[in-house]
Amino acid sequence: MNLHQFFMHFLQENELVRANLINDRSFESIEALVDYKEVEVGGLDVRSPVAGLLTMTEVELISHLVDIGSDDHLHHVAYDVSSYPVLIDHQYILEAGDGAGVIHHDIIQNLHAILKESGILPGHPMYIHKDEPLDPEEVRQLDRIYKGPIYWLYDNLTWRTLRATLKRLNVEPDGHQKEDYLRHITSVVTHPKYLEGILLHLGFEEYTLIRENVEKGFNVYEANSRWETAKEVGLLVKVHADYYVMHEAVRQALAEVNFRTVEEKHRRSPQPAGRKRQGGDYNAYAMQLTIKDIGFRIRREIIVPAGINFFELHLIIQKAMGWQRKHDAAFRTGDITIFETVDQLKGAEQEGRQMAASFTQIDAVFDQFNPLEYVYGDSYRVAVDLQDTANIHRAIPMIRNYEGPAPIENIGGAARLPGILEILENPKHPDYAATYEKVRATNYRERYPITAINHQIEKLFAKSHPLTEFNANGMDI
Repeated sequence: MNLHQFFMHFLQENELVRANLINDRSFESIEALVDYKEVEVGGLDVRSPVAGLLTMTEVELISHLVDIGSDDHLHHVAYDVSSYPVLIDHQYILEAGDGAGVIHHDIIQNLHAILKESGILPGHPMYIHKDEPLDPEEVRQLDRIYKGPIYWLYDNLTWRTLRATLKRLNVEPDGHQKEDYLRHITSVVTHPKYLEGILLHLGFEEYTLIRENVEKGFNVYEANSRWETAKEVGLLVKVHADYYVMHEAVRQALAEVNFRTVEEKHRRSPQPAGRKRQGGDYNAYAMQLTIKDIGFRIRREIIVPAGINFFELHLIIQKAMGWQRKHDAAFRTGDITIFETVDQLKGAEQEGRQMAASFTQIDAVFDQFNPLEYVYGDSYRVAVDLQDTANIHRAIPMIRNYEGPAPIENIGGAARLPGILEILENPKHPDYAATYEKVRATNYRERYPITAINHQIEKLFAKSHPLTEFNANGMDI
C-alpha cells in the first residue's frame, strides 16, 4: 500500500474537521486532504513544526519502527491520544477501528530523518556493543556519545536502574513510565544546585577525582569499581564493557557547582572507606580477594548478592582467579572450617567447627568473622575481605576491578609464581617455550579477561535456585 492509498483508505470524513483546525485552512473533500497530506509528508524537513512538537514517547515509537519492515508498509499501533497526541492530531496515525491505529512506513522514515538531522535522535549509536577492548582510535568514538542527545544516553539505563537512582537521590518523578524517569534524571544531573547534593553521595576520594576530571574537561572513565557510586547516582553512564562516560551537559553543570560548599559538607560528615551501611539497607557485599604468600599484589574486587552460600562464593573465587577446580578448597577463620564438599567434611579430622559450603550462608559467618581465608589445595591461599555493603538490581555476582595476573595453576604454588612470570615475560629465556606451553594448558592468559569472566559468572548464576555441589555437576563451571 503506497502513501496515497494509505490516506485514501484510512482518512474518514470526520477527519476533515481536524485537518481544518490543525492546518488553518479548509478542505472540501477527502481527496483534497489526501493530496495535501502527500505533499506534506514528502516535504518534511527540520523546519517542519511537527519535529519540535513530538513527545518523547512518539520519538521512541518512530525510532523503534524505522527498522521494522512490513509487506504492506503499514505499522499497527494503539490509537491512543495520551501516548501519541501529535501524530494523531497531524493525521499521521489514523484510526483503524477498535482502539487500533495505523501509520505508514514512509511517514516513519521521513520523521526519523528530520529527528536525526535536528539532533532529537542521536546521529550515532549511544552504546558500543563490544566486549573486546577499544583501541585508541575507537575510543574517540565515545565523544559522539557524550556529546549526543542526553536523553538517549540515559536511555541506556533500564527502567529499574533509573527508578533506583531517583529513589537514592530522593527525587519523586511525576509518573512512573521510563520517559518520566528519563525526563527527571536528565534534569537533575544537569542542574548545578542538585549536583551539590549528588556529590555528597560520593566518597571524598571519588569526589576529588571527579572534580579534577571536570576541571580538566575529561568525559571518559574506565569502568571499574572506583566510579561505582558515581554511576549509581547518575553522574556516569556505561557505554561499553570497559568505559563509562559523563555527558558534556553534566560536566558543564558540574563546572558551575560551588565546590567549596560541597567540601565543607564533606568535612562535616565524612564517609570513611569501607564503612558498612546501617539498618540493613543493602542486598549485596563488596569483597576483596587477595593472593597471599607472594611479594606483589594479585587482587580482585567482587560484588556478590547477600544470602548466597559458601559453595557459590567458592565458584565465584574460582572464576575470578581463572582456576579450573582441579583441587579441593575450603574456607577457614578462627576455629571454623567450611569445606567445598560433604565428602571433604566426612573425611576430615574433627577439629573445631566444621561445615559444608552448600549448606552454609555467607551472611552470618561474615557478620562474626572478617576476613576469611580461602585455601585452594596446596597451591594458593586467598584473603577474602568483606569491605562494604551495596545495592544491586540483579542477583548476579560480578568482578568490579582487578590488579595483577591470573595466579597460574599446577606450578607448585604461590612461591613459584614470580619465577614463572619472570620467564613468561622474556621470550628469549631458555625455558620460555616449555613454560609457555605448560601454562597455556592451564589457566594462563596474557591479559586478564574481565568481561569474558563476568559473562561466564552471569550465565552460571542466571538460575532461579541456589547453586550447590549437588546440582552444579552438570553445569559449565
